[in-house]
Amino acid sequence: MISLFKRKKLKGKAADEMQAMDDVTQTLLYPSENDSEKTLCFDSCETDTTEIASYMSIGTRNNQQDSVRFDHNEFSTVCVVCDGMGGLSGGERASALAAQGMTQHLLENAQATDISTEMGRAALRLNEKVKDIRDSENRKMEAGTTLTAVFIRNGELFWCGIGDSHIYLYRAGELRQLNIDHNFGVHLDQMVQEGSITTEEALRHPQRAALTSYLGIQELTLISGNRIPFPLQKDDVLLQCTDGLYRCLSDDAICQILNATKDLKQASKLLVETALTFPGAHDNTSVLLTKYKG
Repeated sequence: MISLFKRKKLKGKAADEMQAMDDVTQTLLYPSENDSEKTLCFDSCETDTTEIASYMSIGTRNNQQDSVRFDHNEFSTVCVVCDGMGGLSGGERASALAAQGMTQHLLENAQATDISTEMGRAALRLNEKVKDIRDSENRKMEAGTTLTAVFIRNGELFWCGIGDSHIYLYRAGELRQLNIDHNFGVHLDQMVQEGSITTEEALRHPQRAALTSYLGIQELTLISGNRIPFPLQKDDVLLQCTDGLYRCLSDDAICQILNATKDLKQASKLLVETALTFPGAHDNTSVLLTKYKG
């Protein structure tokens, strides 16, 4: 699959903060194979500069294909969320491989000058590994995974996204998405702006949610991220989530929960549990919150 669109040009400070990455990345952990049978999974940790909490639900699916991983060393904190796809255990294996690989690579290269390039190198290697996932009879499996990665060092943020999992920045009561969705819907929305199709046609298109980039794709060419370090402010919260959350909760609803719930553990749990209250079937739903303490 190839890229179907280009990133919108930004100007001034926004261009500096949100500049697209030209290189692409590698990855980690939650859940392991034993964890996949659990309907809910919670974890948290705290470092000198960050507080982290995650909450996961299997939803109404038979298995958990999301993976969440966070770790740290004396130099940095790394947080990764992946949403796997593929028959049988393919999605579980792809997301776990990607999450583990990215986390490990970034921690091992935590003192590197160019973190965005390290993310790109890791993603490219992981893409090849996911493509080569095989079953018990050594046959290649149709597997893939989205990926979001957050790297914090000395109060500066680097991030990257592949696919349609989200990274948000919650600051001073406001929420904004940092990464770009890599799906056909973005291209359809551009066609609406150009007058090629109507809004209704774009919303009803059967391929609207089809991914245009993911780990496991034939050739990985599309990734969103920042090359210029993004300065964090005290009490900034980064939210990484799979589509099970934002397809049920609007940005306003997410923001309201974060505004009302300052405890990170409670917030991560409430976000997932609120999404699960909506009627209908539910996808795997995972949330990872990282608060910068300054």
